[in-house]
Amino acid sequence: MAKNDSFEEIANGLAKWAKERDLLGKDPHIQFSKIVEELGETSAAYNKQKHDDLVDSIGDLLVTIIIFSKQVEVDPVACLNKAWRTIKHRQGKTINGVFVKDSDLDG
Repeated sequence: MAKNDSFEEIANGLAKWAKERDLLGKDPHIQFSKIVEELGETSAAYNKQKHDDLVDSIGDLLVTIIIFSKQVEVDPVACLNKAWRTIKHRQGKTINGVFVKDSDLDG
């Protein structure tokens, strides 16, 4: 089995790939629309319980998000790190399948 590349390696590779295809200087609204489209495909694959399509759709969704982040000059690796640092020690409860942080719980 081949070793997976790190998130950072993939993000850097995608940035190079997008730059070579002249995507980075384009209107980010277009890429944002692609994110929404891929999210819809991810939802459809999940709802239809099509695992292979779900794997493909999640990958495509991540690709569109990373390209969008590069277009708006936001480092996707830094975003993921910031989110992880924020939530990794977060306490709360899962209610009806949704995690609710302590600060949002009543009483």
